[in-house]
Amino acid sequence: MRKQQLLFYTFIGLVFTFSTHASANAIKSETPNTQELSSEETAHYQKLITAGGTITEIVFALGAGERVIAVDQSSQYPEAVKQLPMVGYYRELAAEGVLSFAPDKILAIEGVGREEVIKQIESTGVQVVVYNKPNSTDGLVELIKQLADDLGKAEQAKQIIAKFNASLPSETANNTPSVKAVFLLSASDRGLIAAGSETVPQLIFNYAGIENIASEHTGFKGINNEALALHQPDFLVAPRHVVMGAGGKEKFCQSPNLSLLKAAQQCKLLVMDSLQSLGMTPRLADAIATVKNYQLENL
Repeated sequence: MRKQQLLFYTFIGLVFTFSTHASANAIKSETPNTQELSSEETAHYQKLITAGGTITEIVFALGAGERVIAVDQSSQYPEAVKQLPMVGYYRELAAEGVLSFAPDKILAIEGVGREEVIKQIESTGVQVVVYNKPNSTDGLVELIKQLADDLGKAEQAKQIIAKFNASLPSETANNTPSVKAVFLLSASDRGLIAAGSETVPQLIFNYAGIENIASEHTGFKGINNEALALHQPDFLVAPRHVVMGAGGKEKFCQSPNLSLLKAAQQCKLLVMDSLQSLGMTPRLADAIATVKNYQLENL
């Protein structure tokens, strides 16, 4: 009997030892191995929340995605971010939701949250770093450099910037655009909102050699449907979330405020990735190619 008890307790001890070892290995596999990081990266290693699709995309492109523990709703690229928990939309962050993840630092784009919310987060010791929103290629390069400095990823930044610069076509390749388009941020019963100058859509049109018929105003502003009809764009462009919110391409094209446009009547509408068309990202060349290819294939 005593021998059986001894064997039983020995067996339990082995099981406990094995379970503890397995649990430790599981935890270890979920925690980044800082020994594999450079000394510069180790010094910068922190648990991050990224707020703003452009910020998130660059952080992952720099190879720092393993540090990100949560993102905001505008962060949809790369695919890996869709596996992470979300903290709401970057302009409407709630302190409680953000702090529940116990981050060390928040990397955010200009326009993040309300001032009182940011102060509440910072009062707990969490650092909030806000970066300027880029609206030019030079601005994007500067943002990549700033993020790389903060993350200890200077060498990776050099590679990304070199690849980005090499991917861009010449902005002066088409001096006299023969094709006209308009980028619509909204086409509802309440009116039309179009992208004017000093916007990412304007930059994309410039590189693609397309005339933006809303370029007379700056930023995203309302545009009169009759004035739009006077210029008759050859095709329309809109971000995916706006088109899907309207019920799809056909519903979007059937908006009463677009009824005077031949492009809407024929539903010549290019639906673009929302972040790619509205935010300045390293995928700018892909956005330009998307617009250019649509023009070549549909006009």
